[in-house]
Amino acid sequence: MKTIITDEKDERFHKLVRELDNGYYQRIGEGLSKYDKYNSLETPHVVILLMDSNEGVACASYRVLNKNSVEFKRVYVKKEYRRKGIAFKLIKKLELDAIEKGFKQSYIITGKNNTSAIRLYEKLNYHIIPNVEEFKDDKIVLSMKKDF
Repeated sequence: MKTIITDEKDERFHKLVRELDNGYYQRIGEGLSKYDKYNSLETPHVVILLMDSNEGVACASYRVLNKNSVEFKRVYVKKEYRRKGIAFKLIKKLELDAIEKGFKQSYIITGKNNTSAIRLYEKLNYHIIPNVEEFKDDKIVLSMKKDF
């Protein structure tokens, strides 16, 4: 297996994101459509893919929020590859990339009920903060932050 740094235009990334979104919609329902615009891939993202042969099996990305901050998004590992520390390693690699580019902090927005993701981010030393402005009054999301 190998990792590849790419961008939001990579079709292998799009395929994994579709699987991620389908899983969310199956578990949570159509109410998630209100986040479609927020999760759009229209803005530039730095993407890391984990490839097994020629197949993408995991991904993570970040987008630039401002000159000091990035937001990690679209973290996904195919079911048969989970519980092996893959998401942790992908995020760590992207954090190093962000630090090398001079960013000082990162944010993550996730669902309050997404306990596995919250545990992952806590292991990565993210801490819960008041919801960022776009989600200030949203009762089902949770904002997290890490200073580099």
